[in-house]
Amino acid sequence: MITYPTTVSGLTRGEAELYRRLLRRLLKKRSRNRVRQTYYNGRNQLKDIGYSLPPIAKDIEIVVGWPEKAVQALANRVVLDGITTDDGSDLSRTVRDLMDANDLIATADSAHSDAFVHSCSFITALAGRADLGEPEAVIQEFTADTATGEWDKRRHGLRSALLFDTDDEYEHATGAYLMDLDHTVNIVNDDGRWEVYQRTDNPDARLPVELLAYRPDSKRPFGRSRISRTVMSLTDSAVRTFMRSEMQAELYSVPPRYFLGVTEEMFTDDDGNPIPQWRILLDHVLALPADPKTGTVPQVGQFAQYSFEPHQAQLRQTATMFASATSLPPDAMGVLTDNPSSADAIDKAQKELCLEAEKCQRWFAPAWERIIGRAQYLAGPDGSVQAVSCQWRNPSTPSRAAAADAAVKLVQAGILPADSDVTWDMLDLSDRQRQTLRMEQRRKRSEQRIDQLRAMRMSSKEATDGSEQSGSASGEQVAAAGGTGTAAPQLRG
Repeated sequence: MITYPTTVSGLTRGEAELYRRLLRRLLKKRSRNRVRQTYYNGRNQLKDIGYSLPPIAKDIEIVVGWPEKAVQALANRVVLDGITTDDGSDLSRTVRDLMDANDLIATADSAHSDAFVHSCSFITALAGRADLGEPEAVIQEFTADTATGEWDKRRHGLRSALLFDTDDEYEHATGAYLMDLDHTVNIVNDDGRWEVYQRTDNPDARLPVELLAYRPDSKRPFGRSRISRTVMSLTDSAVRTFMRSEMQAELYSVPPRYFLGVTEEMFTDDDGNPIPQWRILLDHVLALPADPKTGTVPQVGQFAQYSFEPHQAQLRQTATMFASATSLPPDAMGVLTDNPSSADAIDKAQKELCLEAEKCQRWFAPAWERIIGRAQYLAGPDGSVQAVSCQWRNPSTPSRAAAADAAVKLVQAGILPADSDVTWDMLDLSDRQRQTLRMEQRRKRSEQRIDQLRAMRMSSKEATDGSEQSGSASGEQVAAAGGTGTAAPQLRG
């Protein structure tokens, strides 16, 4: 578990008070965030309710990956495909370099998944350190168990934040950032001594950090986790059901037997040690002699074999409840049923998940656009910022044929132009494909313009040549008329 410093040298009195307040907030929420991360990783402990499992079952490890399925099913539909400009022009060189240097698409995927696990995640745009080989602007994600903040309802944003950097193994804190509306304080760990490294001013009184919250509202602006209490409870129930079925498969797959007229000495080996029960259950032939004193012959019988149907029925019921709580198709839980889910049930679940994904796009898009604008301000040579918008993949993930058919119909009806960004959105074209199409359009327009200029030049030349030929012909006609004409008759009175 990461240990955070309680004191930092170099902070002002107000900064030290803010640091302690945010640290208490972080530690208060950290335990619950770690529980959800444990469920996501499939490492949740068995919750024994006291009577359903034998003591030996506590040493058996059963993993149910339903919480991860609930998170990834939604994360796969909330995909940032690229960045476009508001005016339809090409992205500036600064934006393209920022996206490549910070691997923005992969960073967005990670931030979205963490937001679904912990209810929120944090993204920052900070100036990079040239001495460490960092880009001019660094876009970085911080999970909710290493970062926290205070929400300002009037500003619709964070008014303070505390974020900790960690090592690759996620075991030690290596640095921190303390932010308020005026300053960002960079804190470093110098061999266990935490001290202020640098202070920078925040332009336009807004923190260089944005909150990605899943299902936020006025009472919970930091959102809610997709691994809710319902998800955790149903996962625990599924683990216990799997455990009971495993125990029955190992110990009770052989029909239980009963013995009449036997003594304890009949179930001891040559050394006088009791024969284990599992050997008695698995022996194909049991040879039991008659009692020499009474002559009683032992009788062996068996009960009906235990059925797995109760466990399967309970597991199907739990899987159905889990699918309903997470808007997943019933068959997505990996539990086979005699009657597969109907097309209507699957379509309904997918529509609910798509609506949830569209809401996430509306929640996340403003934060990403502001962070990219902040990064441009830091990396741009003149501080200029190009207005950008997020390009999201269609959450319903239609087939290429269906998307192309819908786009063709709208273009043929004259509703959309063929080269519109809206048409490309319907086709789910990637940012790279859009750039290629724009280059081809520019080249095509240039070739058309050249052809037009060439045609105009040819027309002008033909008109000039025609005029010269017409003027030459007229002169020749006049000269011919002057040389062969007759004198006008004279009138005499």
